[in-house]
Amino acid sequence: MSGRLRGTTVLLAIGALLTSASATNNVGGNDGGGGLRRKRTTDKKQQQHRRLTEADGVDQELASRFFLPSKAQAELDEIDMRELLFQMNVEMNLEMSMSIITTPAPTKAPTPSPTQSTDAPSISTMPTLTNCDNPGTCQNRLRDQIFAVSVRMGTTEALDDPNSPQSQARDWILEECDATIPIDPCTASQLILNEQRYGLAVMYYGLGGDSWNAGANPGQDAAAGAGQWMSGLNYCEWGAEITGTGGSFKQLVCDDLGNVLNLNLQSNNMVGQIPPEIGVFFAMTSYISFFNAQSGPLPSTLGYILPLETFDVESNNLDGPLFQPEYAGPDGLKEIVNFRASLNNFVGTIPAEIGQWTKTQNLWFADNQITGTIPSEIGSLAEMGAFLFYKNKISGTIPPEIGNLNKLTWIDCEENQIVGTLPEEFYSNLELEEVILKSNSISGTVSSKVGDLSKLGTFWVSFNQLSGTIPSTFGNLANLQELELQSNRLTESNLLTGKIPTELFGTNLGGLRILYLNDNQLTGTIPSNYGSSPRLKDLWLSDNLLTGTLPIISEGEFLFLEELLINNNDITGVVDESVCLVRNNTIPGGQLGVFHADCQPPPNGGQPQIQCSCCTACFV
Repeated sequence: MSGRLRGTTVLLAIGALLTSASATNNVGGNDGGGGLRRKRTTDKKQQQHRRLTEADGVDQELASRFFLPSKAQAELDEIDMRELLFQMNVEMNLEMSMSIITTPAPTKAPTPSPTQSTDAPSISTMPTLTNCDNPGTCQNRLRDQIFAVSVRMGTTEALDDPNSPQSQARDWILEECDATIPIDPCTASQLILNEQRYGLAVMYYGLGGDSWNAGANPGQDAAAGAGQWMSGLNYCEWGAEITGTGGSFKQLVCDDLGNVLNLNLQSNNMVGQIPPEIGVFFAMTSYISFFNAQSGPLPSTLGYILPLETFDVESNNLDGPLFQPEYAGPDGLKEIVNFRASLNNFVGTIPAEIGQWTKTQNLWFADNQITGTIPSEIGSLAEMGAFLFYKNKISGTIPPEIGNLNKLTWIDCEENQIVGTLPEEFYSNLELEEVILKSNSISGTVSSKVGDLSKLGTFWVSFNQLSGTIPSTFGNLANLQELELQSNRLTESNLLTGKIPTELFGTNLGGLRILYLNDNQLTGTIPSNYGSSPRLKDLWLSDNLLTGTLPIISEGEFLFLEELLINNNDITGVVDESVCLVRNNTIPGGQLGVFHADCQPPPNGGQPQIQCSCCTACFV
C-alpha cells in the first residue's frame, strides 16, 4: 500500500484498537497465528508518532492523542505498533478494494430510493453483504482487490497480458475460491494477507519459481507440503528450511499477524525482474537474494516498505539507477541497516539524501557503474561499519566528513577516479581495520597519524600518486598484516622517496605477511633487521634506488618467506648462503620459491651486479 495514510483510515484503525487493547488479536485464515509482544516504550511511540505525522500525513492532533498518551491514557502503552500498522493497511484495503466511503453529515435530504424509506441515506459506510461461500462472489472480490493492488504498484497493464507474472498470479489465486478450504475474500483481517499471497505468487512466476533450487512447486500442486511455494497451505509455511556452510535459514518468515517479515532467497536460481508487487510486503524487514540472475531495474515500490532494514541483491544482473528517490530520496526509507548491491550493473550517482540513512551499518555497491562524487552527507552515517564502492567511476575527492564515521572498520574504493589528498580527518576513524584505496589518483603524503590506527590490519594505497617518505609510525601497528605502497610513480616527481624504515621489520609487526614497496624511488640500504619479521611471506623491493648488499639473515628467520624481489636496484655483492638456505629446493628447505635479483651479466660482457647461486630469475 501507499506509505501515505489518510486521517480517516488512521482514526478507524486506532478506534478499533482502543476497543480491544486488552485482548489478544488472532487473525484467522492465512495469518501467522500466535500472540503479540505488547510492551512498547514511550520513546518507541514517539518515534512512531514522528513517522506517521511527518511521513504519512496524519493529523497532528489525532496523532498526539493516540501516539503520545497522557498519564490518564497510560494503558495505550500496551498497543503493539506492528498490529496498528496491520489495522491501518486493512482499513486502507477496505477503502480501495471495496469502495468503502465515509458518509459526511448531509447538508440536505438525500435522494430517496424507490424501494426504501425516504428517511434512509442512499450511501452506506459498509460493503454490501454478499454470500462469500459463492465462488463467483469470491472471484469478483479477489479481482477487485488484485486490481486495486495493481493500481498502487503501477502494473494494471500487466493484468491484460496472459503471460505476465501478474496475470498468472491472479488466475492462480482465483482458483483458490474452489479449494477444499477456499480463500476468504470477505473478512477484513484477511484482505491484507490475500494481497501478500498474491504478491508472493507474482514473485514466484516473475522469478522462474518452477526452476528454483529450493521452494519450487512445478505445476503449482495445491497439495504440496511445507517448504514448497504455491501450495494450498498458509503461505507462511511455504519457506523451505535451508542448511549451508553459513548455518541454516528459512526462505520465508512471517510475523505474528501473518505478514511477510523476511524473504531469504539467496543462491536460488532466480531469473527475471523483481516485480513491483514486492511493495505489498509492508511489514518486511529483510529481503536477501544475492547470487541469482535477477535482472532489470529495482522497483521504486521499495519505498512502500517502511520497516525495511536489510536489502541484499549482490551478484545479480540488475541495472538502472541504484539510488531512486522513492526509497533513497527526501521521503525515502529511514530504517535501512544493510544495503548491499555490489556486482551488478547499476548506474547513477550517490544522492545527498544518503545522509538520512543514519542507521546504516553496511553500504556496499562495489563493481557497478556509479558516477559522480562522494557527498559530504556521507559523514552523517555514524553507525556505518563497512563502506565498499570499489570498481565504479566515482570521481572527486574524499570529503573530510569521512572522519565522522567513528565505527567504520572497512573502506574499499579501489579502481575509481578519486583525486586529491587523503584528508587528515580520515585518520580519526580509530576503528579502521581494512583500508583499500589503491588504483586511484590520490596524491599527497601518508600522514604519520596512520600510526594511531591501532586496529589496522590492511593498508593498500598502491597505484596512486603519493609522494614523500614512508612514516615510521607504521611500526606502531601491531595488527598490521598487509602493507601495499607500490607503484606510486605516475610522474618522476610524484612517488615515495627516502629510506625504508627499520620499524617495518621485527616482532613489533609480528603478523606482517605482505610488504610491497616496489616501483617507487626509495633510497639507502635494505635494513639489516629485514629478516626478523616472523610471518613475512612476500617482500617486494624491486624497481627502486636501493644500494648496498643484501644483508645476511640469522638461523630461524624468513621461515615463511615465499617471494623476495630485489631486482632493478643498485644493490651489489654476493647473496649470502644464509638466504639461499631458505629456498624451497634445499634440504630441509624453506618456503622461498620466487627470488629475483640483478644477477644477469650485462650484454657487453662483464660481471653481474649481484652474484647469486639460488635466484629463480636474473635481471641486468
